[in-house]
Amino acid sequence: MANTTKKINQKTLIVGLTVALIFVLVGVFMFSYSMETLDEQAQQLGSEEKLVFTPPFPDYNIPGLDNEFGALIIGIAGTLLIFIVSLGAAKILNKKIGDKK
Repeated sequence: MANTTKKINQKTLIVGLTVALIFVLVGVFMFSYSMETLDEQAQQLGSEEKLVFTPPFPDYNIPGLDNEFGALIIGIAGTLLIFIVSLGAAKILNKKIGDKK
């Protein structure tokens, strides 16, 4: 029974990650130009940007890749990073819950 549950959990993780990556693809290629960004709204209102710190990827762009390909790389990297951190947190919490039993 435990082996079956483990296979179901692995399938769920794979399906979930695949769906998340599909959303990244759809977001980059279909929806990224359909809405006005906050930067454009701020410019219309006369607001100026004042950086608190220098981000590694300003405006979510890789220098030299200011197109859909750069956005796709950052979207996939961010999705995978969130997936790995979440999976690690789940394993730690699962281990702590298992230790209490």
